Amino acid sequence: MIYIDKVGHMVADTLEELHVFASRLGLKREWYQDKKLPHYDLTTVKMKHKAKQLGAIEINSRKIVIVSRRLSNEKIY
Repeated sequence: MIYIDKVGHMVADTLEELHVFASRLGLKREWYQDKKLPHYDLTTVKMKHKAKQLGAIEINSRKIVIVSRRLSNEKIY
């Protein structure tokens, strides 16, 4: 599942799912934020709207952090 918040962060249940969805949105892989909490930034309202049209679910920022932490743990293994 793909998740976005009002600020424009996008995360997913798996890294593979996140990258595939980002590609569908036209995001470049180098835009992936992999510092502390893995995510992509959706920088325009149009991009957030397109993500929702493609099935992304809007959740609050607290839940975005929870999902992103799970992704962070995934990349360790």
